[in-house]
Amino acid sequence: MRKLLNCFGNGEFTPEQRRQSLSIPNVIRTLLLFLPFIIVLEAVTVEQLFNVKTIQVKSQSIKNAKTYNGYVQIADDKIYTITLTQDGFIRNLTAPSIYDKVTKGKKLFELYSPEVYKAQIELLSAKRVSRALAKNIETKLKLYDVNERNIEAIKKVNRASKYLPFYSPYSGIVVEKKVTEGSAVKKGMMVYKIADLSTVWVVAKAYEADRAFIQQGQEVEVTLNGDKKVHKAKVDLIHPLVDPVNKTIDFRITLNNSDEKIQPNSYATIKTLNPTQNKLVLPNTAVVTKGAKHLVFIPSEYEGEYKSKMVEAKRVNSNQFEILSGLKDGDVVVNNSLFLLDSDVVINGED
Repeated sequence: MRKLLNCFGNGEFTPEQRRQSLSIPNVIRTLLLFLPFIIVLEAVTVEQLFNVKTIQVKSQSIKNAKTYNGYVQIADDKIYTITLTQDGFIRNLTAPSIYDKVTKGKKLFELYSPEVYKAQIELLSAKRVSRALAKNIETKLKLYDVNERNIEAIKKVNRASKYLPFYSPYSGIVVEKKVTEGSAVKKGMMVYKIADLSTVWVVAKAYEADRAFIQQGQEVEVTLNGDKKVHKAKVDLIHPLVDPVNKTIDFRITLNNSDEKIQPNSYATIKTLNPTQNKLVLPNTAVVTKGAKHLVFIPSEYEGEYKSKMVEAKRVNSNQFEILSGLKDGDVVVNNSLFLLDSDVVINGED
């Protein structure tokens, strides 16, 4: 109001005009003219001007969760290598291609081995001489990985077979093979590598700073790209070494994959779940952050006025801050604090 009156004396009028304008009747008329506006301004509070909303600090149960990225891989203990214990030749492969499925106990190929063929003839001869000798020859055949089923067939038909069926000792898919139809093989040679996908590993990566959040046996939720299903599991291994290039720590989760819908090399998201804790929390709209500082606005001793207060706070999720110190349960703060933000308050704070 004082500024409005002063405008009459700032040099815009002659001294005579100024003297007339500042006469008592003119001042009264001016006051009467601006009185309605003064009354309106006095009636408008800070809450009305800025639509200030308040909220109480409350203690809530918060489940700490962190999210990491990872990938699916074949479990090391579910990869099997099939090697041969004798020289020979292979035919009639039932799994001629990579990723073919094989079943434990089913024929994988037929193998001719001169050593095994010779041992079959020795078995048939020993049967006629001594039961104990025949048992010794049977043991010899088993050392050549001749299946019990083959040995019984040889004794039953009383005839040696040039090619004997080789039955798969494992179930899974072929991930590597070194033979084709008619291949010659050597003793000790790897012919197939079989992977059982009934269980798979998910390997996740976490930065060193998050080491405290990851514990062996900790419950996690795993989701896969393109699949809405949430797989609940536990951390079963934390790798003992830090990745020297990325400076990350790998941790592992084992998932049941009996239906084989989880494919190795798939992208995975892992959410770690820590025990629920009661914490003093505020929505992020009530906390102003400037660098490492956090402040809130609390009611002052004058109605409709607010002052800033520095607090110690830590973000617990995308929507909330945990109040570590500076406020207690039940304290009232401004919820839409950005309306009251002033640059000096951010720099210096106010208690």
